[in-house]
Amino acid sequence: MTGIHTFDTLPSSGGKITGDTARSVLMQSNLPVVALRRVWNLSDIDKDGCLDREEFVLANYLVKLKLEGSELPSTLPDHLIPPTKKESKSDTLS
Repeated sequence: MTGIHTFDTLPSSGGKITGDTARSVLMQSNLPVVALRRVWNLSDIDKDGCLDREEFVLANYLVKLKLEGSELPSTLPDHLIPPTKKESKSDTLS
């Protein structure tokens, strides 16, 4: 099941899932908590404590990378920032 399909099955409010909901799904990966914390910090681009569909798909992608043996970046590379998030990402850096 892809991140989009999984997201669509989760309880959401205003198109976002809570951190608790996201955690319960992401913990199923069996990654260490420290890795999941980094996934969360990279994925919650607007830092609102929730994940929208794009952020959730990104989180799932980062989990997949980590499970395949890749190291997670310390900051999210520009090419991984969803186009609709580029403005909010630059706002947080200003």
